[in-house]
Amino acid sequence: MTNYFTYFLLLSFAMHNCMANGQTQIEIINADEISFNKKISKDRQLLLGNVRTKHQGRYLNCDSAYYYAKENKIEAFNNIHIWQGDTLNLKGEYLLYHGDHQLAEIQRNVHFNHKDMKLTSEQLNYDFETNEGYFDTHAIITNKNKTLSSSKGIYYSNQEKFDFYGNVHIEEEEESIKADTLFYWLKTEFASFKSNGILENIDFKIQAQNGWIDQLEGNAFLSTKVKITQLEDGHIMYADTTSLTNKMKESVSHGNILLLIPFNEDTLYLTADTILNNQNTKLLRANNKASFKTDVITGKCDSLSFNTKSNFIYLNINPVLWLEEFQLTADTISLFLKDNKLEKAYLNKNSFISSKVDSNSFNQISGINMQANFAENELNAINVYGNGESIYYIQEDETNKIIGLNKIICSNMNIIIENKALKNINFLQKPDATLFPIAEIKEEQRLLKYYKSHNKEGVLNILETKNQVHKGF
Repeated sequence: MTNYFTYFLLLSFAMHNCMANGQTQIEIINADEISFNKKISKDRQLLLGNVRTKHQGRYLNCDSAYYYAKENKIEAFNNIHIWQGDTLNLKGEYLLYHGDHQLAEIQRNVHFNHKDMKLTSEQLNYDFETNEGYFDTHAIITNKNKTLSSSKGIYYSNQEKFDFYGNVHIEEEEESIKADTLFYWLKTEFASFKSNGILENIDFKIQAQNGWIDQLEGNAFLSTKVKITQLEDGHIMYADTTSLTNKMKESVSHGNILLLIPFNEDTLYLTADTILNNQNTKLLRANNKASFKTDVITGKCDSLSFNTKSNFIYLNINPVLWLEEFQLTADTISLFLKDNKLEKAYLNKNSFISSKVDSNSFNQISGINMQANFAENELNAINVYGNGESIYYIQEDETNKIIGLNKIICSNMNIIIENKALKNINFLQKPDATLFPIAEIKEEQRLLKYYKSHNKEGVLNILETKNQVHKGF
């Protein structure tokens, strides 16, 4: 970065030299004492006490100075103050002012004010022709209610804009921004950053490699290795890109999404093509190819919504849920949480439950609606309401060999789960039951209508792939 600034200044000098003949001479307005020593320099004049000069509409005050008339240059010492109109002030303890180039190189306890902006540093070069200032040492800037700092930077007075390089930090009462490189417009409070950006406020901590932040409007766009941590509830979102609007309360994320939601000692992992999060309404939506898992459940659907205020998770459009050894499907599935633990699962319309016995045999239950009940995050019962049908394979106790198939039609059923396996089925109305010996079972009798096997491993692989993408970030 130092080489860049040095090159820029040398280039600036070279360009201005071509125009030097058109420059005006520095005017000495006052000095208590003026002298020169030919033995030391024929061109250098010593100005002592209450020194004031004028050049191109700007004034310089200092305690003492050397004036080089031939070079049209001032070397000033102590209590230096340059001002131009009533909007720009530059102070320090040592100065080289090049009149032909209108360039001020000021050092030691530098204070630079432009309108509401105040900059302090140990060094600043200011080009009055381009109205640009350059600093190569750490600078602290205050502007209204903000404090900004950086290792190096450029200030464009005409635009009231900073280009910051290295250890950039913007701080205000409720929000801070950090980055390696950041461009900031003071009037619009707009920041564009590159490399290791961090945005923090009372609601969240955001990390990203690139993006922009509109602090006035409360909007932002983030890209590349995006990580958003919600401070209140501990939710963590990973994505390729995220847009934030409405005072940073609403977000839309795309690309390699992985959302982690803590549930006591468990965690819900969720991915989808798009995730929308509204902090005002406490509503989270995952659209297109949603996949999720916890230690208790695994599932997928095309549309998922989670209202953290009501503790309901809604699975819409082709939902599939795996609970222990059971696969559950329905037109829609709703999960109810209590104290961050799964308490109930509601299956609405065309409800179906199946569990694998062997590669060709599946216990199955169908009905209009179902309700799965949990205790301490473990499935313990399933209730079937309306048009209940079941296929249940009979096995020998010792060998688990299948010896028959029991097909039962009963409007309402109660299924008892124990040790993560089906223990008993209670038929709440008189059932119509038929027992088929295994040798007499026809292939079409093995499956109830609407039975379909779904790939649980595929869902787990998708989540693991997303986890590997963000591992270590």
